[in-house]
Amino acid sequence: MLEQTKKQELTSRQKEILSLLRKGLTNNEICKALNISANTVKVHLANIYKILEVTNRTEAVTSGMSFSNDKEDGPKDLNIVFHIKGEIPENTKAYNLYLTIVEAIHQFRIFRITETKDACPNPGFQIEVSASEDKEETLHISAIIGNSSELLWTTSIKINTDEISVLAQKSAIQLFRSIAFASAKLQYSPESPIPYWWYATTLCFARIENRCQDSFEICKQLLTPLVSGDSYNEFALYLLSKAYYIAIIENWGDAKENFEALNLYARKAMHNAPYSLYSQMVMALYNITIGNKAEAVAYLRQVIEANPQFVTARSILTQIYMLTGQDTLAMELIDDNLKCVPESALQATYQARAFILLMQDKYSECKKLANQILLFTPKAMAVRLIMIVCCNIMGETAESEEHIKKLHEHYPNLTKKDVEQLLKGVAESRKTFFMSHLHNLFPTK
Repeated sequence: MLEQTKKQELTSRQKEILSLLRKGLTNNEICKALNISANTVKVHLANIYKILEVTNRTEAVTSGMSFSNDKEDGPKDLNIVFHIKGEIPENTKAYNLYLTIVEAIHQFRIFRITETKDACPNPGFQIEVSASEDKEETLHISAIIGNSSELLWTTSIKINTDEISVLAQKSAIQLFRSIAFASAKLQYSPESPIPYWWYATTLCFARIENRCQDSFEICKQLLTPLVSGDSYNEFALYLLSKAYYIAIIENWGDAKENFEALNLYARKAMHNAPYSLYSQMVMALYNITIGNKAEAVAYLRQVIEANPQFVTARSILTQIYMLTGQDTLAMELIDDNLKCVPESALQATYQARAFILLMQDKYSECKKLANQILLFTPKAMAVRLIMIVCCNIMGETAESEEHIKKLHEHYPNLTKKDVEQLLKGVAESRKTFFMSHLHNLFPTK
C-alpha cells in the first residue's frame, strides 16, 4: 500500500495532488482535474516537497512508496469474472470467440478467472460479453471495475472471419492492454477489490512504454519492494527487469549497476519460478545484454509458444532477427504480428519493418512507412534516423535537413555515440552502411 513515511502528514488535498502526480499529470492537467488555479497547485506542490523532504516532481512521486507485506491488507489475487449478458447460442462464431478469448486471457498467468459471479462475489474486474446477430455476428465486450458500474473499456468485434483463434488473440491483447492502462489511472485504496501489486505494475507497464529516465526511477521505487525479501511477484519482477534492460539499452544511469541488477533478477527468476513465462522473459532480456542472442531467441520462442499474446516477446524477437540480418524470419514474424496484434501495440513492429525495407533498398516504401509512424510518434528517434538515411540515399537533401532539424528539437544533445548505442547488436556491415549515410547529421569539422 502507499505509505506516508515522514513525521508530518499530507493533507487530503495534498494527497490528492500527489496521487495525480504519480499518474503523470502536468500542473495544467491537475488544475483542470481539481478545478483549482495554477498558483494554488504550485503552492500545494511546494508544501508537498517540504513535507516529503524532496526537491522535484520525480522525487515526490517516488517518495514514501512501499509495499506492505501484511497479509490482511487487501486482496492478493486479481480475480476476473467473465459472464454472458443475455444469450449467446452455442456453436456460433460469437460463442466460440468468447471461449477462445477466455482461454487466451488465461495464458497471461496473472488472473484468477471464473465465469460465474457466484464463484467470485468480490471480483477485481468483470468482463461482460454479449452478442448480436445481423449479416455478420458481433461480440460486444465491456470491462467493469469490481461490482460497480464503472466502465473501464468497451469494444465491439465484427466476426467476419473463420480464423477465430487469430481474432481471439488480437482481442485478448487489446483487452489485457486496456485493463492495464485503465488500472494505471485508478487511485489505490486498501478497500479496493484490486490488489496493490496490480496498481503498481500497471502504472509501471504504462510508464515503461514512454521509455524515459524518470519512468525508470519510478519503476525502481514501485517494483523493487514487490520482489524483495519475502515478496515475490512474477509480473513485477519481469517489468522491473524490463526497466533495467531499457536503461542499459538507453544508457541511463550507471551501466554497471544496471547490469548487476538485471543479473540479480535473472538469477532470482530462475531460482523462484524457472518455468514461468515471465522468468523466461527475464532470461531473454539478460541474455541479450550479455550478447548471447541465440539463447535469448530460444527463451523468446518458448514465451510466444506459451502465450502468443505476449507482445513484448514478439517485438524483441523481431528486432533480434532484424539486427542479426535474418530478414526472412523477421518479415515472417512481422507479417504474423500485423495479423495478430492490435494496431495500438505495433509501433516496435513497424519500426523493425522500416529498417528491413531500408536494408532491402526499398527506399520509397521505407519512407512511406516511416512517415506514417512519425505522424503518430514524432519523437521516435530510430524512425527519424531511418528517414534521414533514406532521404540522403535518394538525394533529397532538403527533406533530410528538415528531419535533422526535428530530431534536434526532440533530442538537442544527441551525439554520434548515442546513435551507435542505438545500433548496438546490429551486424557490423549494416551499422557501417547506416552510419555512412548520416554524414550531414554529424558533419566532420
